[in-house]
Order: sequence, then C-alpha cells, then structure tokens
Amino acid sequence: MVRTLFVGAALFLFFGSLAVRLTQLTLFSGERVEKFSEQQRFRSVKLHAPRGYLFDRNHNELAVSIPLMSAYINPKKVTDARSAARNIAFSIEPKNNKKRNILFRKLLAKLKSSSNKKFVWISRKLEPKIYAGLKKKNIKGIGFVSEYKRFYPKRDVAAKIIGFCGIDNQGLSGLEYHYDDLIEPVQARAKVRRDAFGRVVSMPKTLDVSEGAKPINMILTIDERVQYIAERALERKVIETNAKGGIAIVMNPHTGGILAMAEQPKFNPNNFSHYNPERWKAHAVSHAMEPGSTFKVFVAAAALEERLTSSRDKIYCENGKYKIGQRIISEAHNSQYKNLTLLEVIAKSSNIGAVKLAERLGKEKLFSYLTSFGFGLKTGIDLPYENSGLLRPVSSWSLGSLPSISFGQEVSVTPIQLATGISVFANGGYLVRPHLVLAYKRDNKLEKIIKPYIRHRVISEATAKTVVKIMEGVVTSGTGGKAALSGFEVAGKTGTAQKIDKLTKSYSSDKFLSSFVGFFPANNPRLVILVMVDEPEGIAWGGSVAAPVFSEIASRSARALRIVGRNTDRYVIDWSRMTNTNNDEVVSNKSNASGTKDLNFSGLLSIIKPLM
Repeated sequence: MVRTLFVGAALFLFFGSLAVRLTQLTLFSGERVEKFSEQQRFRSVKLHAPRGYLFDRNHNELAVSIPLMSAYINPKKVTDARSAARNIAFSIEPKNNKKRNILFRKLLAKLKSSSNKKFVWISRKLEPKIYAGLKKKNIKGIGFVSEYKRFYPKRDVAAKIIGFCGIDNQGLSGLEYHYDDLIEPVQARAKVRRDAFGRVVSMPKTLDVSEGAKPINMILTIDERVQYIAERALERKVIETNAKGGIAIVMNPHTGGILAMAEQPKFNPNNFSHYNPERWKAHAVSHAMEPGSTFKVFVAAAALEERLTSSRDKIYCENGKYKIGQRIISEAHNSQYKNLTLLEVIAKSSNIGAVKLAERLGKEKLFSYLTSFGFGLKTGIDLPYENSGLLRPVSSWSLGSLPSISFGQEVSVTPIQLATGISVFANGGYLVRPHLVLAYKRDNKLEKIIKPYIRHRVISEATAKTVVKIMEGVVTSGTGGKAALSGFEVAGKTGTAQKIDKLTKSYSSDKFLSSFVGFFPANNPRLVILVMVDEPEGIAWGGSVAAPVFSEIASRSARALRIVGRNTDRYVIDWSRMTNTNNDEVVSNKSNASGTKDLNFSGLLSIIKPLM
C-alpha cells in the first residue's frame, strides 16, 4: 500500500511538473519559443550593401554601386554534380571554350568537396545576360540573391585618383582605399530559410540595411571637365613625342583643391585586373624625381626673402663656365652670359646664376627654406602611398651638393610637392595642403565640408609678388614662351631634368623629364598647372614639350570655368531701361568709358558671354 502511494505520488509530481512547464512555455514564453523556432528555420548570411558614391565638384557621378545578381547552390540538392557543373559553366562562359573547361573543372571539384554543405557561392555579381541565361536553365539547387558591385561610369577618367574595389567591395586603390572606412559597404545580412534537415531552401532578393547605416557619399574637388581636358592634352603630347608617360595637375592655389590630376599611361578601373599593378598607382603622389630648373625659383625666392638679392641686382654669370673645386658648372645650350638681372637669371634659366644665389644663402638657409616650401616632406594629400621625396640633411651634403641642388639635382620631389610649392607664389606666400575631397553627404544631407588647411607662411607677400613678376618674364621673354595664353598674363618656369641611367648610375645623355609649372592670371591667380612629360623623343626642352600642354589645358579650363581675361567681353545691364520692350534693340558694339558694353533688358537674351 505504501509502495503504491509512493509510485502514485511520484507519477503525479512528474506529470504535474510537465504540465506546469508546458503551460509556462505556451502561455508565458512565446518570444523565447519563437526565437528558438526562428533559429531552427532560418540562417543569416552576410551580403554586400551599396557603397557610398563618389561625385565630382559639380555632382557628376564618378563611382557608383549597381545591383547585380549572385548565384549560390545547395550541394545537397544536386543529384548529378557533373551535369550541374557543365550546365553552369555553359551559362557563365557560353563562347570561350578554354575558360568554360577551366570553370567546369573548378565547379565540379567544388561541388564534390562541398557535398555536405548547405550553401556554396557559384559566381558573384553576374552580368545581367549571364544571370538570365543561368536562371533559364533552372538547375536544381541553384538560387540567386542581389548584391552591389562598384562601377565607374567615366571609365578611365580620373581612374588613378578614384581607384577601385575588389569582389567584396573593399577599397584597393586611390580614394576608394584611402577612405574605405567611410564609404565601405554597410554590413548587411540576409535571412535564408532552411528545411527540417537544416538545408537552405530559399533566399530573399533584397537586403536589410538599417536607416542609420546609410553609406557616406563624397563630393570631390575634381572637376570632370577640367580632368578630361588635362587627360586629353597630356595624352596627345605623350603620343606625339613617343614619351614613356606624363603627369598633369590642375590645382587651386588658395585652397589646395585638386581640380584635375591626369596621368599617362592610365587604366580602366572596371577591368583593373587586366593591367599591370604599376598602372594603378597615382605617380603624381607616389613617384619622386629630380625637378631640374623648376627648382631655381625657390632658390631665388629664398634669396629675396633674406634680402640677399633684388629684382634689379646684377649677377655675374662667368661667361658660361664657373669652376667650383674640381667641378665646372656650365650653362644649357653652352650659353655664355655675363651680367644678368635676377629676372634674366630665371627667364634664361641660368645654372651659374642659380648657383651664385645659393652660395649667398649658404647650406643651412637653403635647406631651411626648401623644407619650408614642403620639399622632403609629405604634403598630406588624401591619397595612399605618398612619397616624401628626397632632401638630405645638410650634414650629408658634399662640396658639390649646394650648387647641384640650386638647379634641381641631388634632390627629388613628387609632382604634387612641386605644384604645392609653386602655389606659395600664387597665393601670396602660404603653404597649403592639397586635397581631393570637398564634402561628405549621407542620404542627400550634407554632413561635413572640408575646409582648406594652411600649414604656415613661407615668404612675405612682397617677396611672392616679386617672384610672380620674375616668373612672368619666363613666359614673355624667356624659355617658357610657348606657355603664353591669349588674354592672360602667365607666370611659370620651365625644367629639363636629366634622368639617371640605371646601368651607368650617371646622368643620361638622351633621357629627360620635360616640365613646365605655372599659374594664371598672374595678377590674380586662379589655377596652378603642372605638366611633366617623361622621356620624350627628339627635342626634350621643357619649354618646347611641356609648355604648350600647359597653354592648352589653361585656355580650355579658362573657358570651362569662365575665368575672365583681358579680352573677355563684360556687359553692364541698364536697369533704368529694363521696361523697354523693343526687342530689336540690341547691345551696341561701342564700349563705354569703363570698357564695358551697355546692355538694355530687351537684349539680355542675346548675350552668350555672361558678366563675370
């Protein structure tokens, strides 16, 4: 009897506890049960959300994200791996037999090795035609999901600046790499449905991206029009001279904003894997070279700032031969100059004149000024792999270093350093930091504007103005005549640097870097433009090769940006006559006393050139 009661009590407690637990689960733990059930039925897969866009300063698209379909397969649903691999290979590579066979073998191996898996990628980000063909095959076990792929609508335009992304939307080059942490795709996940055996049976075609995780879009300082102008002008000259390559930079000297950075040879970032990785780099930032005679203006500026010379100063140039120790300094073209003014030293690009200015400065002051101009230091531009160039400390200089450095030897600079250094004269004496991003936007709302950054004052405004006048002489009466620009005063400097022969380790007799760097309008500089042509064949002087490219870029950019020159028509609207409805009355060809043309309201629509 006792035993019966004991067993009965035990059974009562067991079933009672079970009933209580069932009641608790059913009535009071709905969320926990639902969560557990969802974990059993669904699996989360990481996918790619759209990456932030890149726009030029006028909001033209330079880098976008486009939706494409990616294919996956559930190997456990595949009954005939060979047949499935063959059908997939034919759909993805319908024309190329060699590629199709390679793909077939890879797919077959993947299906066999993944027979116990429930989800395997087949091909990511398919072209629409390939996706349509693969879907039409209706291969058992295959599914599709939407992902985003980076696309560059302007192809090779500004490619070295923008860079490119890999298959997982990670930035690998250019701005895409430098700002990857800001514009990288948001981590999005898709829920895939699983059956009772844990196998994937379906995937959604849309991504779940939270509202607060919208990507950042970037507006660049680049002007697509100016970029195109610079690229085409440079490309024509490189082809014409059969040169190894070339670089052109267009920069706002007051803000440091880069309007264009063109290079030859270039590449298409949509197919970056088809090119040698060396093509991917922005050589304007990553490669340093000897600047040649363009360096002479910095020596002259330092001597002016230290009041060791003046624009009227006469410098004796030794009739073309100047002996320093056992070394003899000669002039280009074997020129024989006697007394030259400072303007003439720069206009005629006298080596001996530059050496004598450097001697007045001395090693320490010359080094200090060159460092202040930013040489030997990174500019801080927002591109990867920037090179600091080479400006050795004074303690490493030899007896011949000071004269060599004065005309651009024994020192190396990057093109962006040289353009930034020349900007000091154009903006009144300040060293600015060059940059490529103008603003950030998220979901069409402005988040941040990048303000110009001035590092420090290098020279006084008075010295800068004097150097500008000297540089104008290079174009009007010196080696840079082919940089002249109709309607504008141009200030600049030519350079023709001998390159080092890698075999002999000495200066080559037939390999040169031809350059011209300058700005306009000289009295109110708007653009600094640098042009370098690497190893042109035939005549290699900077004034003959690079200066005409400067002129072409400058003239076409002036029209695109509506920069006013001497010959630009200006119009004044006579508002007192704006009610006149006589449409036959047009602008008079006669200018008034101020040099502008009178315009009544009725003739307003006939004007093509706007008041600037």
